[in-house]
Amino acid sequence: MKKYLWIFGITLLAVVLFLKFVVGFNQIGFHLTELKSYLFGNTNSKPATEIVKRNVAGVSDSTAVLPVEDFYPADINILDAHAKQTELEAIKNAHFENLRISKNSPSDKDAEVALTHLTNSRLTDVIIRQKLNIKIGKCYENAKKEGNFNCVSCMILLYNREKKDWQEAPNGDNFMKNAYDFYQASNGEDWEAKDLTMKIPFDYALFEKYTAK
Repeated sequence: MKKYLWIFGITLLAVVLFLKFVVGFNQIGFHLTELKSYLFGNTNSKPATEIVKRNVAGVSDSTAVLPVEDFYPADINILDAHAKQTELEAIKNAHFENLRISKNSPSDKDAEVALTHLTNSRLTDVIIRQKLNIKIGKCYENAKKEGNFNCVSCMILLYNREKKDWQEAPNGDNFMKNAYDFYQASNGEDWEAKDLTMKIPFDYALFEKYTAK
């Protein structure tokens, strides 16, 4: 009995060492899958080698997040060298020469009402108490109408009617962006606003117009 136990132990140890150093524990499933495919035919639409490649890739493939495209215009005059180069490259790739200035755009008041709706009336206090108004700049036709009659992309700014100068954010609470899409559901409908979906140039003329002299 001791002899048989000794032989069994030696055999078991040999099998374990073979699996660890020759086959590899993490490859056992792969080899069993290959053996099953060889004996019974491959019932899986993906080959076993593809399954192993997917498993080796790990969770990084399934958790990878695609970069979100930044459409918002930036004043290159206030950017550092690296950010300026990045923005210039983005401008080049955007092909601004193909943009068409819209002939049908919202007025300052239209944009103000639309953005008041979009921000759940947060602009109301800003307009009344902080004496700020929305001023809209040059608008460009946006082909991403999403079923609407009209869509344009425009820069906006907050104008302090008391100081007669533009303001970066209402009381430091920067819940506003510097550009939005404005759209009409049908011809003659009120304008509504949504997040920007197309890169447009920085409207230097807009800021120059509303900068205190």
